[in-house]
Amino acid sequence: MKVVIIGGGIAGMATAILLRKKGIDFSLNEREESLPKFGHAFLIHPDAMEILDVISEVNPDIELPGKIIDRIVMKRPDNSIVQISELDSWICIQRLRIIEFLTSFLGVEQIKFDRQFSHFIYDGDKATAAVFTNGEIEYGDVFIGADGAHSLVRNSLFGEVEFSRVEVKEIVGVVENPQLISKFANTFTKYMSDSIGLAVGLIPCSEEKMVWFMQYDINLEQGNVKLPEELKNHCTKLLANFPAEVQEVISSNDFSNNYIWRSTDFDLLPSFHKNNVVLIGDAAHVAMPFTSAGTTNALLDAYKITEVLGSGEILADAFADYYQVRASIVGKQIQLGREIKYNFLHQSSEEVKLPLIVNQKNNEEAEIKKKVEILYFTDPVCSTSWLVQPQLRKLALEYGEYFELKYYMGGLLPNWDDYNPFGPEKQSDAASYWQALSEEHQMQISSDVWLNSPLSSSFPPSIALKAAQLQNKIKAYHFHRRIKELLFVESKNITEISLLLNTAEEVGLDTKQLSDDIGEIAFVQFNEDLNRASDLNISVLPTFILSNDLGEKIRFEGYQEFETLENAILQLIPYAKKDLRKREPIELFRFFQSLTTHEFAYLMDITPLQTEIILKNLYQIGVIYKKTSKAGIIWILNQGML
Repeated sequence: MKVVIIGGGIAGMATAILLRKKGIDFSLNEREESLPKFGHAFLIHPDAMEILDVISEVNPDIELPGKIIDRIVMKRPDNSIVQISELDSWICIQRLRIIEFLTSFLGVEQIKFDRQFSHFIYDGDKATAAVFTNGEIEYGDVFIGADGAHSLVRNSLFGEVEFSRVEVKEIVGVVENPQLISKFANTFTKYMSDSIGLAVGLIPCSEEKMVWFMQYDINLEQGNVKLPEELKNHCTKLLANFPAEVQEVISSNDFSNNYIWRSTDFDLLPSFHKNNVVLIGDAAHVAMPFTSAGTTNALLDAYKITEVLGSGEILADAFADYYQVRASIVGKQIQLGREIKYNFLHQSSEEVKLPLIVNQKNNEEAEIKKKVEILYFTDPVCSTSWLVQPQLRKLALEYGEYFELKYYMGGLLPNWDDYNPFGPEKQSDAASYWQALSEEHQMQISSDVWLNSPLSSSFPPSIALKAAQLQNKIKAYHFHRRIKELLFVESKNITEISLLLNTAEEVGLDTKQLSDDIGEIAFVQFNEDLNRASDLNISVLPTFILSNDLGEKIRFEGYQEFETLENAILQLIPYAKKDLRKREPIELFRFFQSLTTHEFAYLMDITPLQTEIILKNLYQIGVIYKKTSKAGIIWILNQGML
């Protein structure tokens, strides 16, 4: 496998080093003509420091530059203290120093300069080469876009993102003043106005140098501020009432080398990849300056993408794993940055939030402990379980980070002699029963299977599902969903082993392994599910048993409205916040892969006419395809759009 990295910044260089450690071939391509000759400094989280430690293993004699920062002090301009917090050994490093550090492990000869991305060459849906504006071409198997917030690679995959307006600018500089720096030791000091959007931060990055920044509401900027003298006058005027230390920084600063940063912000992407092209760092997501997360995320992305590429997983699964891990973290950081920005501009909260991301590992562990566990007892032929699909999918969209759904088989139909359901009492009644349910709930159901090829038992597809769970939980979910579609919409007899194996292959499962497991371990696990259902007195399907880490439980039986499920989540974890993002249609399909017409309208909260127009357009441009039956249409995402 050859990996082509497009972008030779921190994310790209770190990825190249980590790939080489794993023995994976790579090509590192940078748009600039040489390594940077200037730059400022940034804070790096302890989690990212661990990645730098992994890199250092290549040559322990190479010392990591920078200065440990173990405390943050928040002050007002009159020097009164707002908050003091201990930090877990962050580090502040000049950009030039970390570039030099990474280059010492990589070798500058490994970087191909003057290569600005132009476009990909494709073979079908798969990229086979990256073409650069200088006419050079780099062939590879996997392509990584690490080309920054205004990524050309990202644009080629998803089109241009819509940047949100950020009403904050930041002027950044580095001063050399050892005497002043000694006063701050290992402390990040931030002075914040309590009346307007204005703050200045001072962070030592070595024994001799300090990075400083001024964040301000763009409405405080008067006229054009670009030239060194204009920048100096601008800072001097705005910071006139700030302490003597700030004045000394301004007077010590050479404004010819200052950087003016207009913060960028765009919503979390629905995916970080398309086929064999994946994004990392600022190309995938950006962090506002209020979180100090940019460089940390670049290094964590580099480590995770390298880990999944070296795992041996199928590429689509590897990239899905990468997105699942990283998106959940950066999504929270995006929201945090927006909240701090709002408070900064409006001075709307007495609580002053730290301009730093929290300890991610501890936070992730806490999140896991606080998740609601949902035991979901169901059956492939349970019509009510099919009817509740829209509600469960909406719950996943709006509260997915707060719960884990665990599937258990309830053994609804051993055979018709032993069947005692809440519904039809014999095969001949099932068709009319299903038809009545479809009319009542508007969910597509075809009853023809009971007229043309009636099912004798729900055990075969149940055991097949347990076999799928042994391989891959995500693929098992899609397998379960697909066999329900085959039954309830397409009127297929899902007890047929050939149909089950074909469906398993369709969702990417190993059919040979599935077949072997069905006859052995999956059968055992299926019986364990039945025993568990018996122990819990499960008599109605579906049954939902929700519990939190305090042992509090809520139980529901049968069909449930979304509000009921939502209220249960909020009762068990009151801090849960609904995700109110407006989803794009393609985002829904990437999330679920297939949707009925009713589900699409329900999740998008749009009219039938709007639904028809959108789905028809997506179909015409090849984003989705459809399986049509008398009951309706299943709309399925083309695999090339994943």
